[in-house]
Amino acid sequence: MKRFFAILLTLALLASSLALSACGGDKVTLNVIDDNVRNWYEIFVYSFYDTDNDGIGDLNGVTAKLDYIKEMGFNGIWLMPIHPSPTYHKYDVTDYYSIHPDYGTLEDFKTLVDEAHKRGIRVIIDLVVNHTSDSHPWFTEACSYIRKNGEPGGAYGDFYNFRVTDNNAYHDVMGTKYSYEGQFWSGMPDLNLNSENVREEIKRIMSFWLTEYDVDGFRLDAVTSYYTGDLQGNIDFLSWLNTEAKRIKPQAYIVGEAWVGSDYTIDRYYESGCDSFFLFTGAQAGGTVATAVKQCSGKAIGQLFVSLKETYGDAVLAPFLGNHDTMRPGSFMPGMDNVKMAAGVLSMMNGGVFVYYGEEIGMISKGGNNSDPAKRIAMKWEAKNIYEGCCYLPPENTPVDASSYYYPSVAEQAEDADSILNYYKKAMELRNRFPSIARGTVTYYPEGQNNYICVITKEYQAEKITIVFNMDSFEQTVTLDKDTLGYNKLVGELYAAGGEFSFDASGALVMPPQSIAIFK
Repeated sequence: MKRFFAILLTLALLASSLALSACGGDKVTLNVIDDNVRNWYEIFVYSFYDTDNDGIGDLNGVTAKLDYIKEMGFNGIWLMPIHPSPTYHKYDVTDYYSIHPDYGTLEDFKTLVDEAHKRGIRVIIDLVVNHTSDSHPWFTEACSYIRKNGEPGGAYGDFYNFRVTDNNAYHDVMGTKYSYEGQFWSGMPDLNLNSENVREEIKRIMSFWLTEYDVDGFRLDAVTSYYTGDLQGNIDFLSWLNTEAKRIKPQAYIVGEAWVGSDYTIDRYYESGCDSFFLFTGAQAGGTVATAVKQCSGKAIGQLFVSLKETYGDAVLAPFLGNHDTMRPGSFMPGMDNVKMAAGVLSMMNGGVFVYYGEEIGMISKGGNNSDPAKRIAMKWEAKNIYEGCCYLPPENTPVDASSYYYPSVAEQAEDADSILNYYKKAMELRNRFPSIARGTVTYYPEGQNNYICVITKEYQAEKITIVFNMDSFEQTVTLDKDTLGYNKLVGELYAAGGEFSFDASGALVMPPQSIAIFK
């Protein structure tokens, strides 16, 4: 049954409830718990929404779209780097205490945070402390001292790793015998994280944003590179950083980018005490979610949920499908129904899910290629090629072009009940209705089910729900044991390919192709 929802917004201190009226007159109540387990929306400001018509997105553009973000069911925002930087991606910072002028001002940022908080949306920003730009004053002054005095020293001499070496990860300080560590490239000199001076500066940076600008936490870039090849060194530094951040703001949310292909190794990083680490094993074309969807395997979904519980225990996971470093799901999932189903599986996972801007309309990398700028294509808000708010594609300044987008714009999909956008909206709504989806203890029931079907329960506090997945591209019939599962009624549905559920008193559930049902 197709449903169209009109959204009525109210805010509370400890919980946020929204009443949504369905066509049939039913009322559903959202229950957004006041913690950091949220529906997070990742934004590359450059490409999101432009308010001053220079072709570059800005902070005021994010503020202008807060109602859209809220209506979509996202209650957290991760802003990719917003500081001054010589590159379009801005992961090489030149000033940790300011905003890149293309994006706006500190006042614009304060307005954004204030307006987000009014809507119950938390804001975290990228904290890049593995390295700076080689244009950062710390680095330029440190190199100037070496050239003048013949050895490291001065106010910033211990901020970087200088040594006499021809190691490939080190780059020459021109005119001297010294080199500096730069694991990513010469334009990103690595900070010396053993330096007490550097650590004091990191504390000042965190305090500046957490207190003066009321951000809600940080996304930590490249945590596996803090001490290259030294897992325990990385964990120890993260423990220090997390402790200091929580001293400043106890409720600050810290999520780290530990880009490794092993759940065991990602789990090791939780020893640091940080709240979350991105679940890279579940992401991308070869990740566990996409693989299960493409194989139509309910069994693989059940095994995934069990494996995550056994590996991570009560840790707050951070699952995602794609981000600014990876191909988008619209590029690697074959067809709209599979794009939707991958989003549906993601939305049923424990932890705080992360969605990269544009995923909710199935955006692809420009031209389908895998270049870094192509993964940060301009958000397609309207059907027209050129329109107010349009952003250029970094760094070639290529304007929005219809051939860059496989699926329709936000405006077009908003009017289509069967669109990817409305599927994401419904999926995020279900997460906001049932706290146990993100927080519940998982039990898997494989008995009596074929390979296409997955039946799990989740329990959190007084709430228990049953989630049933039909991963097949055809209709399936499932028999649910009411005594075992403890359900009373069907309370939520997701349809990737359309259709209707049919459920009778005997427990026989007829599921449409690629669908998800929630019972309570």
